[in-house]
Amino acid sequence: MKLNDFQMTGGQPESGQQIEPLRRLGRIPTTGTNGTRRQRFRILDFVNASGTKSYRVQGMTRAGDYIRRNFTDLKSAQCCQLELETEWLTRQPQATDIRATKLSETQLRIAEAAFVRLDDDEEMTLAVNFWIQHGRNKIVVESPRLDQAIESFQNWMQATPSLRELSKRNLTARVRVFANSVPNARVKDIDRDFIEEYLSKRNLSPISKDNDRRALSRFFSWCVERPRCWTCTNPCRDIRVEKGELAPPTILSLEECKKLMAQAERHEKGRLALYAAVTLFCGLRPFEAARLTWQQVNLADGEIRLEGNMTKTGRPRVISIGPTLRAWLEAYKGKDFFPSNWRKDFDVIKAAIGYGTPTKERPDLKPWTPDLLRHTAISHFFRQCGSYGQTAEQFGNSEAIIKRFYQGRVSSEDTKAFFSIMPSSKKGVK
Repeated sequence: MKLNDFQMTGGQPESGQQIEPLRRLGRIPTTGTNGTRRQRFRILDFVNASGTKSYRVQGMTRAGDYIRRNFTDLKSAQCCQLELETEWLTRQPQATDIRATKLSETQLRIAEAAFVRLDDDEEMTLAVNFWIQHGRNKIVVESPRLDQAIESFQNWMQATPSLRELSKRNLTARVRVFANSVPNARVKDIDRDFIEEYLSKRNLSPISKDNDRRALSRFFSWCVERPRCWTCTNPCRDIRVEKGELAPPTILSLEECKKLMAQAERHEKGRLALYAAVTLFCGLRPFEAARLTWQQVNLADGEIRLEGNMTKTGRPRVISIGPTLRAWLEAYKGKDFFPSNWRKDFDVIKAAIGYGTPTKERPDLKPWTPDLLRHTAISHFFRQCGSYGQTAEQFGNSEAIIKRFYQGRVSSEDTKAFFSIMPSSKKGVK
């Protein structure tokens, strides 16, 4: 019997043998003669070839796969039937099914209208994300000139306790140089090309250029934030400065270390001896030494504790006091680690060992690189202990940095002599 013949007879097949193929194709109703709903997956008695009786679960899934599964007991067959019925009902709900939702009637109508206009349901999420990033909250109010914006930025920094003084000074200096080097444009008109042109004209090392970019990025991020909304995007966000190969750290020679400490003792009755000691033997950065007081020094336990607001990383660290540093701390106990007018005095000490800005009188002076004393301290400390982890913990670096830059820079003999540099009043202290 063909399908058209079935339709012409009003949906009644001629014989029971032809019903099953039509039911498999989904061409006949799923209700019985008494109006009750027929199950999509039925349990039939089935006789195996061996003569034993079993229970067969059969029916068609939504994917079009016809299921025939035999079970030895009725309970197992009923469980399988229930599982298949549940899967059929939940796999693909009908368009008119009632669903629980938290959307209001208006929201439902808007959602329905939006989905109709999209080619794919997944595009709805992409559209919403694009609107959040490039549409909403991107309305720029009256954008000020660059000098006015920078003045407001500096006032905000001074009133913000979360920024450290070192960060404030760094941001202020770099942003001021930027303002003095470019036209006084409106903040919203400054784009990526504007920043890249400025950086290209800076006769600096790649690292210094990247530091400029970071400072400007912080400024423009502040301009984007509420309540200002002076520009839509941060023009520095996608700019990358090629840093190239990092140069190896410069360290002082053993003789230069001896001369440095001797000159620190002689100059102004040793007023910078403690500063030189904690930077050379303890590896403190200059701004860490500037915040160090005797309250952080525990000579009894041989420790110096730096709080989070004293370090570059913002994390506290505990530094062990070795015999050499202990001798210098005891020799100058009570003196300031960072006395006033230290820079002028330290320039005198550096010039005495051949470092500083060349002049007509001293054209032979070598440039003093940042953290020169710290690099020297790390190199000798690692040679002495031989532990990446201990060195990283002592100086607040990662083990990868220690492996990359500081191993093998000094000899064991030089390290032994380095840690034998004692104050004049404590010669021979072990």
